[in-house]
Amino acid sequence: MVTVSKMDRSSIPEVSRLFAEFDGTEIPGLIGLHRRQLFIHQNIQVHLYDFVEKSDPAALEKVKSDPRMGRLSVDLQPYVAPYEPETWNSPADSAAACFYTWEGEEIDSPGPTGTTVTIARMDSDAIPDVQKIFRDFDATARLLGIRRRQLFAFKDLCIHIQDHDGLDDTNVARKTASEIWSGKVLQDLPRLAGQEPVADGWASRFYGWEAS
Repeated sequence: MVTVSKMDRSSIPEVSRLFAEFDGTEIPGLIGLHRRQLFIHQNIQVHLYDFVEKSDPAALEKVKSDPRMGRLSVDLQPYVAPYEPETWNSPADSAAACFYTWEGEEIDSPGPTGTTVTIARMDSDAIPDVQKIFRDFDATARLLGIRRRQLFAFKDLCIHIQDHDGLDDTNVARKTASEIWSGKVLQDLPRLAGQEPVADGWASRFYGWEAS
């Protein structure tokens, strides 16, 4: 799951602290959260949630009424705002929609993964064409180190997420993203020529938590 919000970089310490305190409780385990990552680019915050395949419905219901859930939302309000406040009615309005997923070959003993996030401007009517470009690329390219690719659409944004081997392959993931989006996508879709990645588009991770 991916959500998108607005946040100033000066708020990174406080937002990180609030999530660290929350993730230090038993709640993430109860809702089946395996990993949380927070990225920021300019004033855009991208929140990545990785859940286990199956969660306990009874635990989920119990957590909904836990006051700590509501407290976290209230405590974040001074630092994190809706992407478009005028159209926002509930947290569901911050959720991005996944429109493309690719996974590499299964690895018997996978090590730690790193994540690279790129943000670009994209009109929703371009989604079918962008899907095809990435599908064709992933069917023929040898993506050394890339384990999973996901594309999410939110408002006027395309969020490109790559999970790759370890943290050392960040440069490989960035090169791949640049080759596809800045090269292949814009070459094949001239109407997006004015929608290049936002000031290089690379989002930096400022908070990460993973279940032990």
